[in-house]
Amino acid sequence: MNLSRLRAFDMVVRTGSFTAAARALHVSQPAVTNHIRALEDDYGVALFRRRGRGVEPNELGRALADLSRRLFTLEEEATDLLQSSKALRRGTLCIAADGPYLLIPLVAAFRKGFPRVRVRLTIVNTRDVQEALISERCDVAIHAQLDNDERLFVKRLSNYDIIVFVSIDHPWALAGRRSVPVGELHAAPVILREPGSSTRRLFERVCARAGVQPDYVIETTSRETVKEAVAAGLGIGVISEAELREDPRFWPLKVEGADLEYSECVVCLHRKRNLRLLKEFFSLVETLGDAVVP
Repeated sequence: MNLSRLRAFDMVVRTGSFTAAARALHVSQPAVTNHIRALEDDYGVALFRRRGRGVEPNELGRALADLSRRLFTLEEEATDLLQSSKALRRGTLCIAADGPYLLIPLVAAFRKGFPRVRVRLTIVNTRDVQEALISERCDVAIHAQLDNDERLFVKRLSNYDIIVFVSIDHPWALAGRRSVPVGELHAAPVILREPGSSTRRLFERVCARAGVQPDYVIETTSRETVKEAVAAGLGIGVISEAELREDPRFWPLKVEGADLEYSECVVCLHRKRNLRLLKEFFSLVETLGDAVVP
């Protein structure tokens, strides 16, 4: 099926004449006539009959017009969908992150600017975030950037420290200590995230350099579980300072003699960085910068 011929046929049915169809299609009237003639010749059929100065489809023409109308209406809807997405009047932005604390302020700011764009959120550990990005199960990711990957476009969001925290009745808290030497964590009961967590990866890297081996008494996929276990006095928690939040049950401490600073970043595939949705999201990150602090 030659769609140019079918389009000419459809426009003649819609407008009722070859001349009006030519005007609507921005072609000459003989071009429309030739398209209709070729379409009829291809299938050995007649599709129109004369009606005064115009034409109208015969029974076969009406049946074909029902199909062509649906076909070109879908084309118009597809064009409108793409143009609307280009203008960010609709669409979906899929975001994966290793925690909600930095993500939610960004999403709130993005939704203010583009209220008709839907946002789909996935919270998993850093390793799974990056896998979701590479496999294109998400458009953009927010996580701690510990490794370089040339496939990814990375924009730093803000810098934070990994800290430790204990329950308010722990001896460190009762003594009012604000920091603890990294060596004091050797053989200490520690509660932290699973191996895919950026917090754990950085903490273990620093401990290895210092020759320190904490006793990992509890491992969990949940930050909230880490907090509840610490509150119950089961051990020392390890967490980003951005994620601890105000809580009277906890006493936070810096780790002395260890570089536990890391960058939270917004990341997408390099080849997708110029898509309109992503450009707008990264522009927002550029504007907010370090202001995105819980």
